[in-house]
Parts: sequence; structure tokens; C-alpha cells
Amino acid sequence: MTKSFSFLLLITFFNLFYYLFFSYDKEISNSTIVIQQGMKIHEISKMLHEKKIIRNKSAFNFWIKLNFLEKKIKFGEFQLSGKNSIYNITKKLLSGTFVYRKFTLVEGMYKYELLKILKQIDPNSVVSIYDIPDNIIADTYSYLATDTAERILENIINYSQRFSEDIWEKRDKNIPIKNVDELYILASIVEKETAIKSEKGKIAGVFFNRMSIGMRLQSDPTVEFSITKGVKKLGRKLLRKDLKFDSEYNTYMNKGLPPSIICYPGKESLIAVSRPYNSNYLFFVAKNKNGQHYFSVNYKEHLERIRSIKNAK
Repeated sequence: MTKSFSFLLLITFFNLFYYLFFSYDKEISNSTIVIQQGMKIHEISKMLHEKKIIRNKSAFNFWIKLNFLEKKIKFGEFQLSGKNSIYNITKKLLSGTFVYRKFTLVEGMYKYELLKILKQIDPNSVVSIYDIPDNIIADTYSYLATDTAERILENIINYSQRFSEDIWEKRDKNIPIKNVDELYILASIVEKETAIKSEKGKIAGVFFNRMSIGMRLQSDPTVEFSITKGVKKLGRKLLRKDLKFDSEYNTYMNKGLPPSIICYPGKESLIAVSRPYNSNYLFFVAKNKNGQHYFSVNYKEHLERIRSIKNAK
């Protein structure tokens, strides 16, 4: 009798143990949870219970303590779906398989747009425009829901630095720029001049050809930046009088590169500047609304291109 009772008790305990920790609750349909750094186990179990992911908070807390897992649960954003038990849910929270969010810093954006993105992600951030450097690549970036703006910015800077160092090492050693800073500056001008990948190298080559003979870069986007400082769009076409706007960024008035970037360039513009198209072109002009350009080796040919465009309208 005693043995039978003990066996029955053992079976009951086993069934209860299995029910509490290994049996599946109802199916979860893409439930997202965010575990912040420093959250206590009872706070996590409360959140899971409120989202109807677990049915028993005490069982979850007991399982965590039984297995000494308090300090092993990762913080971040998790996506839970399908049938889950306390055992399976805990396994996921220990795995570090996070949900990564994404945002895109579009080619041609400037510091103010990046700061706005960071503030939207982390409204409590103290990051200011002065914390954001020039040498940043316009690209799509991933981050965790628990990341601060400072952490995201640090990741962007590190990624940009690694990529920049790589293309700098692989650059055409004959290009007349001294360092990565100048690479970014000219790439930002190329970025604003064209969105067409096949033309970026040609336009970079034009600017290098102008630099090699002491000619001003004469880039319209630098004039626009001179007027707006990148805070807003100009909202109109450039006028002839704008070309004389007094600014160190105005490449119609000053020789060489402007003092810093006029936007954030994408990878293609940086690569184009590091390995430009080899030609004798000195001029280019937009030939259609698609942004394509005519390229010319001298001013006479350039003027003929301009006349042909006007006559075609």
C-alpha cells in the first residue's frame, strides 16, 4: 500500500511538473516582448502573463530560480509565436535570438535628418547635432529595441569607419585627395550630383580632372548647401546670382574642396571617388528628367550639349 501510494504520488508529481513547465499553452500569434536591461524576474513573468504568453507567473519564477537562470536571460526584443511551454519560452529568452529593427539613412540626407531619426527611436536621448560626425555612410542600419540613441550612433560610426578604411586601402593611389575626410567630402558632392550608379565614377573623374588643372569644382549642390547649410531644401532652382553666394562651401567661388561634407554619401559614391572613371571629361550637364548627363571634354562641346538640350524641349 505504501509503495503504491508512493508510486502514485510520484506519478502525480511528475504530471504536475510536466504540466507546469513542459506542456504547451494555447498557441501564440506573433507576440512581441521587450525585456529591458535590469528587469527583475517577477517583472518579466508579469509581462508574459499579461500578454497571455504564460498561464502561471509563479511557475515561471520557480523554473528560473530552480535552474539558476536569473542572470542569464538576455535583454532585448523577442518575437514569440506558435505553441510554447515555460521551458521553450525560457530557452528563447536565453538564446539571444532578438528582433532587430531597421531604419534607413537615405543617400543625400544630412546630420539633421539623422538626429531626427535617433530622437524618434530614443526620445530621451541627449545626443545633439554636435555629437554626430561627418564620416558616416548613408545605409540601412539595424538596432535593438533596448538600444539607446548613443549606442546606435556608436554602431553607425564603427561600421562607417571599417568600410571607409577598407575602400581607402583599395583606392586608386593616383587620386589627388589626402585622407578619408576628403574622400567623404567629394563623395558627398558626387552623391548630390547624381543618383545614377553608372555615372558616379564619371562625375568623380570630372572633379578630379578639374582639380588637376587648378579649375574650380563648380558644383551646384555646394551652392545650395552654402545657402541652406543642410537644414532644409532650397525649394527653388538656383539662380545665376546664387553662384556668387559668399561661403567657403561655394565651389564656384573657391578652389578645391569645401571644408566638410554637404550630405551623407552612400557606398557607391564613396567607391566611385576612391576608384574614379578615367577620362578627359571636364564638364557634364543633365540631359533629361531621369537625371542622366552628357559629358564633354571641353567648354565648346559643353555649350553645344546645352544648346541641343534646349532645342529638344
